[in-house]
Amino acid sequence: MFDRVKLRRDLTDCGGRLLARAGSVISVELIAEAADEARPGNLTPISDTFLADDLAGAAREPALCHLFRAEKDRSAVSRVIVAALLPLPLVEEMAAAKISDPVRYRHALASAVVTSRMILATSGTGRASPEIAAAALLHDIGMCHVPSRVVRTPDSLRGEDAVEIAQHPFLGAYQLARLLGNHPAVEAALAHHWRDGQGYPDLPAPPSPTTEVVAVASAFAALTQTRAYRSEPYEARGAADILVAEAASGNADPFAVKLLVHVLRGADGHMNGLRIARARPGMLPEVNRHTRIAPPARRMV
Repeated sequence: MFDRVKLRRDLTDCGGRLLARAGSVISVELIAEAADEARPGNLTPISDTFLADDLAGAAREPALCHLFRAEKDRSAVSRVIVAALLPLPLVEEMAAAKISDPVRYRHALASAVVTSRMILATSGTGRASPEIAAAALLHDIGMCHVPSRVVRTPDSLRGEDAVEIAQHPFLGAYQLARLLGNHPAVEAALAHHWRDGQGYPDLPAPPSPTTEVVAVASAFAALTQTRAYRSEPYEARGAADILVAEAASGNADPFAVKLLVHVLRGADGHMNGLRIARARPGMLPEVNRHTRIAPPARRMV
């Protein structure tokens, strides 16, 4: 089972504050304990931070324009996201990512936009949760603990480099649990690569449907943005085709993928009668060295 990792180096935040020492074991159980013991401090609405303007810009990126048939839809997404509350250390983490890892920062913004649009399409403005928007924004924070040479390599990942990537859900979830307590962002960080049980890490129970929405939104955002390991991003249609195939093979949540397609088609009417078209040829990057990370065969302790 891959349900815990042993830290190879000290775990620190962007300001150098110690979160856990090298040799500590971060497990699913420890993350839950940290969330139960957390006492979140003062929270700041995203509307009062630099994130608000950057999120507005992200919602107008070409790849995400397919999500919005009307300006009112974009405005509704913005209202949900900027109402989310973050503690100052997480605002600082996002500021650090903007400077040191703009690719990851753009991915966080896009994931929040796509997730919020999907949730609004299925739940309406009355039930859309700023907490879920925050979860999407923060879900990949564990990647800040992965060495930059691994994150930025144009080559396929193997061996220890793949293990570095596989550990990031534990590290991000633990960091968020200490700061946010029992918040949807903790589960989103831990489970966004769960892939209907085909991914990592091993969990005692399936994640919530909203976390599955975050996972699919995150994948769509990643596919439609530049990455060092492929020659160009997928177009929205090509990214949707990839995710439909993932759902069909048991590697993505079928409802969340269907919801994404529904939104890309304008979110008109009901999803029940939605039919998925066949993948089109010629929708793939010319070069793609993306590596599907397999969960380690045993606990990393």
